[in-house]
Amino acid sequence: MAIYRFRVFLEDDEDVYRDIDIKASQSFEDLHIAIQEAFKFDKKHAASFFVSDDYWRKGQEITLRKEDLPLDEEEIRLGVDPKKLMKDARIAHFIEQPHQRFIYVFDVEAQWTFGIEMLKIAEESNKTNYPAIVRSNGNAPKQYKQTLAPKQDAALDPLLAALTASAEDEAVDTSIYSQISDEDGVEDEDISSLEGEEGEESEEGEEEGSDEGDNEDYGFGQEGYEEEEH
Repeated sequence: MAIYRFRVFLEDDEDVYRDIDIKASQSFEDLHIAIQEAFKFDKKHAASFFVSDDYWRKGQEITLRKEDLPLDEEEIRLGVDPKKLMKDARIAHFIEQPHQRFIYVFDVEAQWTFGIEMLKIAEESNKTNYPAIVRSNGNAPKQYKQTLAPKQDAALDPLLAALTASAEDEAVDTSIYSQISDEDGVEDEDISSLEGEEGEESEEGEEEGSDEGDNEDYGFGQEGYEEEEH
């Protein structure tokens, strides 16, 4: 039985690849599973192979799921060949040249795309379970890339912007009031002390006024006394 050796490489980085041996009689579904395991993907999404030419142009599609078989209106208009189902499509039936190429797309939303090229045809080994990964190069990419939630733009929501501005103004007023109370405010003890000092000053003023009054009376008396003597 003939064995096909395919190199499966990441479209975005050809240095990340896996070489896979598979029997000519095996199906594209077997190759699909081998690729998923080789790159540590979870097999939870739709996938398709496309027969390709030397320029990596997509030809007939071989899809994983039966519900994806029907052609849409655009495909019918363009005269696209009917799709094949992976489990029913034998790899040998689609080998047209020594370095046959395919394109493999997994997860339509993420668009994981791989190029596949046949390297050689070998003899089957009784000691090997096929398909088999015979060579790996480069680290497999993470299937699910972490993304941060987009930051909400306050400008898009006038009400939110107004509320935010009001909250910020209130926080500033509170801060200023707190600083005044802590740094410049007059405590109760200081008020009592000031009141005491003012009281003392008032008493001293009254005493001075009293002395001045006595002096004035004494002066008038002196004048009268002097007049009597004359």
